[in-house]
Amino acid sequence: MSTPARPCAELLREVALIACGRREGKTRSCRSCARKAPGLLNIATTGALDTLAAAICGNLSSACQDCRSKAAVIISETSDAPCAA
Repeated sequence: MSTPARPCAELLREVALIACGRREGKTRSCRSCARKAPGLLNIATTGALDTLAAAICGNLSSACQDCRSKAAVIISETSDAPCAA
């Protein structure tokens, strides 16, 4: 039996929060990260770490280490959590 999928809206909020900088006490992302979340999730499903990190960082050629770490977390937390409409 498989685990139930998280609703898409919840998964998108989590992706946005990770991209924005998840920390204790922070419950929402900024608007910019919330708008980017669907695209980030699409990239995460491909497992393309460098592409996802660059999309988070906003730099098309490379990404900072912080954004690479965020990308790795997003990929690991969404790899087994498909959206349920």
